[in-house]
Amino acid sequence: MEDFTAKIVNNALNLAFLTRDNAEKFFSELVSNGKMSRDEGQKLFSDFMSKCESETSDMSKKLKGEIAKLIQEFGFVTKKEMIEVNERLRKLESFVNEQAKKAKTE
Repeated sequence: MEDFTAKIVNNALNLAFLTRDNAEKFFSELVSNGKMSRDEGQKLFSDFMSKCESETSDMSKKLKGEIAKLIQEFGFVTKKEMIEVNERLRKLESFVNEQAKKAKTE
């Protein structure tokens, strides 16, 4: 499930990069067409990108929260839980093997 979350976040970041390229072209065209000065274009582009980064960060946090809720709601095992179960299983196997060795020697 963590891979799924990573894919969603990566896709959102890719979209952000596409938005950046498009915004850069858009503001460059406005400057080229004389609709605004170069300084105004750079400031608007900078403000736009700051807003996009903030929104992307907020969306990422919300998305991770929603995915965590879904994981819990559907009863999926988390990676942490799986690691804990595997560790308990290793300890149990070790204990059983020790008991089997003791039983053979008795």
